[in-house]
Amino acid sequence: MRRDASRGPRALATLVLGFLLAVLGSTAFSWWALGPLRLEPLIVLVVSAGYRLPLVLGFVVVMFLGYLADLLSGGVMGLNLVIFSVIYVICQLARRKLDIASWPFQMLSVGVLSVLAHLLTAGGVTLTVPSYVPPANLPLLFLAQGLISALTAPLFFGLNEALVGLLARCWPSEYKAVP
Repeated sequence: MRRDASRGPRALATLVLGFLLAVLGSTAFSWWALGPLRLEPLIVLVVSAGYRLPLVLGFVVVMFLGYLADLLSGGVMGLNLVIFSVIYVICQLARRKLDIASWPFQMLSVGVLSVLAHLLTAGGVTLTVPSYVPPANLPLLFLAQGLISALTAPLFFGLNEALVGLLARCWPSEYKAVP
């Protein structure tokens, strides 16, 4: 049985890009926000990990990204960790029947899972913060957020794949494939 030669570089690229996007997204890239709507590249990386990384390695990557998002969000601690884990498990189950190689499917997956992530976030905040009152236009915001995430998904998938390619060229050859 052969192992995927790109799993090490892919996991490292997802971690590095996730760290950079999470830190820059909360500081230098705050101009990405359109009112309450924000670009969420970490959802794209979680979907990518769910379809392209093995179960345990991908789960470690997703747990790191969820914990990092929780630290930087200032919200309910552990909420992003749980949401990213749910999205990851959905992608792991879906990858048995689906392939995420095409741009339209990448966009559709990220859009749908972004809406799910926001539903889970709203549910989690409602359960943990008794004073939270959701806005009346929340369903419209969820759909708009899903659309923005879907339209920007190819950019972040492309960045991740470029970083995977760069790291794969630098990866030691004895770790590339095991017979």
